[in-house]
Amino acid sequence: MDAETLFYVLGIALTAMAIVISFVGIRLESFPPSRPVMLAGVGVFAVVIGATVVFAWEGAEDEQEHRNELIAAGEELSPAEVMAEFQAAADEGTAEAEGEAPAEGDGPGGGETAAADGAALFDEQGCGSCHALEAAGSTATVGPDLDATLSGQDVAFIGEAIVDPEAEIAEGFPGGIMPSNFGETLTPEQLEALVQYIADSVGIKG
Repeated sequence: MDAETLFYVLGIALTAMAIVISFVGIRLESFPPSRPVMLAGVGVFAVVIGATVVFAWEGAEDEQEHRNELIAAGEELSPAEVMAEFQAAADEGTAEAEGEAPAEGDGPGGGETAAADGAALFDEQGCGSCHALEAAGSTATVGPDLDATLSGQDVAFIGEAIVDPEAEIAEGFPGGIMPSNFGETLTPEQLEALVQYIADSVGIKG
């Protein structure tokens, strides 16, 4: 079995053990029956937890290695290439705003539409289920509070954090939680709209 399968097997086993121990502990007043039994049980849990962590780590490394192979084969964009496309789209938007190039869909409410798209993407991509953002009305704590952690940052930092979340992990939060494929699932225009919405929401200019 590969590392990912072993991780799931151990995770299920750990859950089952916890349920059984909890059930036995509720039914028996003298549980554990002796100190050696308690130490043995703790040892078993420690081994299973340790093995689960090891296989989770190996699974993450395998996934990253597979992604690197796809990038090398040209089947997937690297974080740098995604950022380059995002920067190009951002530069184009800046040029349009300054009148250097015609903006698509010129007309009343153009800027409001872009902002609305970013807000919709924030909701559609599940950002609010992990992050707190006052402007979006989200209070989740799975990931960092965007209002707090993005203070003092710039637009480029937000873009990189979305397409390559492992580049800089916020203190107090584990890695490997946020999906790392937004650079592939979002178009450059969608990415730009999402980044601009978050930047505007936390008061980042430029």
